[in-house]
Amino acid sequence: MRNPSRPVIPALATILALTACAEPGTVPTPAAAEAPAPACLTSDLEATVTLRTATGAGPERAALVTLINVAGQDCTVDGWLTVTLATAGRRVLPVPTTKLDEPAPAQEFVVRPHQAAYAGLRWTSCARTEEDCQAGGTLRYDMGQSKDGPAAVLADFPTSRRNGITMNELRIGSLQQFSDRALDW
Repeated sequence: MRNPSRPVIPALATILALTACAEPGTVPTPAAAEAPAPACLTSDLEATVTLRTATGAGPERAALVTLINVAGQDCTVDGWLTVTLATAGRRVLPVPTTKLDEPAPAQEFVVRPHQAAYAGLRWTSCARTEEDCQAGGTLRYDMGQSKDGPAAVLADFPTSRRNGITMNELRIGSLQQFSDRALDW
């Protein structure tokens, strides 16, 4: 019986030998990698904090932070933003804050111009008469560790809440690409 692959083997060997003898530098070089986008600065992003409807009668509150890229160029986010409660006079209030790997561990991603990154906030509301309760009128944000960033726009906060956001603890979720996931925790 005759082996049908026998004539193919010498042809393949010839092709491989000829390709190995090609001139150096004739191999196409891979395309230059795109330069990574720089990290988003606080000034690159505008924040809106939208209060979510409470799911129960308890003191837990939740809000969605939407960070719109207003820089006109791509930038990257990775991790968490810093959020602080402040008075109308810009005094930062000492609210214990925890940054959580929720709803998922932080991952770097690009935020294109006019696109957004999202984070979930959860806090325990309290009565002003409680010893550890802090009451402020604004939420400030920063992409670094500063506690005195610009004030975020507050949306869907009742009028009475705008002048008296109370909390005795704050939890901040990791930055996410999609708003529907940011509060899944």
